Amino acid sequence: FGSRAQAPSPPHPLPDLSVGSLVAMTGSSAMTAFGASSLASLPVAERVNFAFFKQAASGARLCVGGTFKESSFAEQLTTTDGGSLTVVADEALSKEIAGAQLKGFVEVIGTKEGDATLRVSAVLPLGEQVDVELWDEAVKMSHMPQLRSM
Repeated sequence: FGSRAQAPSPPHPLPDLSVGSLVAMTGSSAMTAFGASSLASLPVAERVNFAFFKQAASGARLCVGGTFKESSFAEQLTTTDGGSLTVVADEALSKEIAGAQLKGFVEVIGTKEGDATLRVSAVLPLGEQVDVELWDEAVKMSHMPQLRSM
């Protein structure tokens, strides 16, 4: 029963996109999540880019990463794969997010309402140091049939 060192486990094939790792990735823990209190009562959203957004059914709960041009909640979100998504805040979120600065990368979580429209219930600012290409590749990998169960 000596203290033997465990061999390190092999690296996980997908990047860890948990909140803790995102804080480490962005270098900041002082970001305010808007609408986060609503997340516990809603279905888990599927993380998508614009290409997967277009394929999703209307009414699906989705989570999309991207940036707002003016560093504030605006109608257009540029997604990780270069798409342009129209975002509309739900009533509770619009009150909470009014005037907030959203510099850098964000995830918006909401319900698909049209070909390129998401009714957003939460916005999670993740900072300015996110590797957008790596994020997009992780999203694509999460949709691969052989990795869906992970």
